[in-house]
Amino acid sequence: MPIYHSPADFLALHDWGRGLPLLDVRSPGEFAAGHIEGAINLPLFDDEQRAAVGTAHARGGKEAAAHVALELVGPQLAAKLSRARHVTGRGREALVHCWRGGMRSATMAWLLEAGGYVTHVLAGGYKAYRGHARQDFARPARILVLGGMTGSGKTEILHELARLGSQVLDLEGVAGHRGSAFGGVGLPSQPGSEEVENRLYSLWERFDFSRPIWLEDENRQIGAVTLPDPLFFHITSGRLVLVDSPLDCRVTRLARLYAGSGSAEDLLQGLERIRKRLGDESWRLCVAAVREGRCTEAVRRALVYYDKAYAHLLERTKREVVLTLDPPADDPVAVARLLAAREEELAG
Repeated sequence: MPIYHSPADFLALHDWGRGLPLLDVRSPGEFAAGHIEGAINLPLFDDEQRAAVGTAHARGGKEAAAHVALELVGPQLAAKLSRARHVTGRGREALVHCWRGGMRSATMAWLLEAGGYVTHVLAGGYKAYRGHARQDFARPARILVLGGMTGSGKTEILHELARLGSQVLDLEGVAGHRGSAFGGVGLPSQPGSEEVENRLYSLWERFDFSRPIWLEDENRQIGAVTLPDPLFFHITSGRLVLVDSPLDCRVTRLARLYAGSGSAEDLLQGLERIRKRLGDESWRLCVAAVREGRCTEAVRRALVYYDKAYAHLLERTKREVVLTLDPPADDPVAVARLLAAREEELAG
């Protein structure tokens, strides 16, 4: 008989790919939309078969659905067991889950046990895991939020903090976007919100919550990705550290970044997204500058809008600022070293 586990115990056995192999038996489409980090897709049904079983259930109930399922999957059982043996290696112990912890995981667990496996099933399935992750994002944490005007080098500072041993949840890195209208320039398409949330949770769950955790000051929306509410709450309620970099340093950084990572067309599309906020005259001048290769001028003009927007956000939210740094030069490494040395004090 399979052994059923709560999400927390199930994840402990999996240990994000370092423990027992995890077989996600949902359809390829479900798996692509989002899955537990380190899971292996071994679908009981493909997407069309899953739809056919669902239709049978809607029309004739559980018994009709089971009949259709057996007709579809019966001839493939030997091949699925062989595939399971291949992906799990020499071990004969595996974790299994489907969407709700029902027929699909029970069927695959039965098949694996017939093939000599000890199986562990996620009670409530992937749906229960998702609820567990959302709940766990809300756990109390010593959050430090790194803020500052656009172009202050916050991402580089956070990367250096991580290199120095600080705990950093890189929201933009996982979301595959830099967080502004130009944040996707030079980057591949973003993963979906569900998959980003899963990846973030695989990092969050491994933190030492007795120590501070660094986040970047972000909007709820990072490109096309929406942050889960409990995680966004940590951003809005964490202790804020501001990096007040000089305007010229920020302009130089952004011009170097965007001129080197994207085409003029990419930059023009970004300008179009903030056209109303820039105003027609400023937008027209920015467009002309980009088309004529004067990226620095375009950046300087666009920062007028971004700086006003961030200053308004700080005024409106009235968050606790525990430190404001005024670095004289663009030196993320020096800033990170200073913050790493003081993070316990800053976190309170």
